Amino acid sequence: MAYRTLGFVSLGLAIAGVVLPGLPATPFALLSVWAFGRGSPEWAARVERDPRFGPTLRNWRERRAVPVKAKCLAVGSMALSYALLFVSGAPALALWTIGLILVCVASYLVTRPSA
Repeated sequence: MAYRTLGFVSLGLAIAGVVLPGLPATPFALLSVWAFGRGSPEWAARVERDPRFGPTLRNWRERRAVPVKAKCLAVGSMALSYALLFVSGAPALALWTIGLILVCVASYLVTRPSA
């Protein structure tokens, strides 16, 4: 039941991410398929058949590939978020810590094969 609930919540966030700028859809779609795979395989298959999420999910599962557009949007969003923190006067320790995390995530993302 918990996996199925997590699947529906993350699927809802993925759908919201399609229309809301700044909310990533793909990570939530990946999480929903993972959770549905453990709690509701029929819903996992349904999400993977979806025309918006299916191709990206298949590329990730089969080749660990990320679309170039998704990479650009993700790295751009991280840079914008960091810039907003910097401009807002966040403490130096927070800037260093968050900056390090964002660099690590961006490095991982851009080194994945492109879809």
